[in-house]
Amino acid sequence: MPKKPEDRPRKIHQRLGYLLVCGLLGVQCTLLGQESDPLVLSAGFNIVDNSGSRFNELLNVTENWNTARNIKIAVEQRFKYDFGAEAALSLNKFNSGKKINSETNSGDLNYLSLDLMVKNYTTNYYQNAKRAWYEGYFTGGFGANLIGRELAKTLNFGFGFNIKINHELRINLQTMGKFSIDSATSGNANHLQHSITLIKWI
Repeated sequence: MPKKPEDRPRKIHQRLGYLLVCGLLGVQCTLLGQESDPLVLSAGFNIVDNSGSRFNELLNVTENWNTARNIKIAVEQRFKYDFGAEAALSLNKFNSGKKINSETNSGDLNYLSLDLMVKNYTTNYYQNAKRAWYEGYFTGGFGANLIGRELAKTLNFGFGFNIKINHELRINLQTMGKFSIDSATSGNANHLQHSITLIKWI
């Protein structure tokens, strides 16, 4: 039986409807994928404590904290909210008069570090990661730290918090201990690094 002419517009409308539904589903799947596995960019400041006092003078800002030329940038790939892999670059400077390994530094030393870290967002195990106003994590990895002219390879451990501003923006606070894994490196390699950065999800 031949098809009626008025059936053709109906067929076209049906096909357009199918294409629209499929397109919407595809966009939704893409957005959900980006939401669960976002790329995170961050920029801010870092503080290096290389005084050698371990945990006895953590808040001795005047003598122990190095804050000159203190820049930190990082990129992190999140995985299902619970995990992250990060590469971070930090610049700083040890000014003369600051303590290095319990001794007063007599000259300026430049500081440059590259850290490759993994993170586990432990607060996601007991709260809704999409609605929580903060998230806490533990982090660990390896670092290459150029202190003056000496390259120090370190094993890094630390923890941090992300405080939510909105869905895309957060403030990050992190403290990390860096411990030498190279027997040829002097004790200058062991140090603490604190940072505060503004992070953006993409």
